[in-house]
Amino acid sequence: MEQLTAKAVQYSLYLLGRKNYTSRQLQDKLKKKDYSPAIIQAVLDKLNSWRYLDDDSFAESYIRERLRFKPRSRHILLRELKLKGIPQELAKEKIAKIMQEENLDDRGLAERTLQKKLGSYLKISAEKGAQRARNYLLRQGFSYEIADKLVRKYWKMKTAQNP
Repeated sequence: MEQLTAKAVQYSLYLLGRKNYTSRQLQDKLKKKDYSPAIIQAVLDKLNSWRYLDDDSFAESYIRERLRFKPRSRHILLRELKLKGIPQELAKEKIAKIMQEENLDDRGLAERTLQKKLGSYLKISAEKGAQRARNYLLRQGFSYEIADKLVRKYWKMKTAQNP
């Protein structure tokens, strides 16, 4: 059993060297390799004691990266973290904390999301561009009200620049 545990630890370290995992994700990887629940628990305990696994910091870094490179609504972020095995309460707490630190609300987050695609939407006709921008925001999990207000704001600015 010691030999299998050592092998499982080595495999886990290999995986963690490539990217960060939540405890549940790593547990699922070990299950796919047919390790017993006892060995999996021993590996997770060992990695937690070495501080190689930390769902708290994983959630924080995931949210920060998501907000920086691929912003989504709170709802989508919450769902993504849940799928990765982060408890809902922890995810909600981290999302609220980070959005407060970055001085973001849902509208600010939607605006940040739209900024990534705005250039391509402003190049096409006003009606089509506005429709596509609104639909994009809706697909990213924002409410219709927020999406509509933002799109109206940007297209009002566009029509003021190009009378």
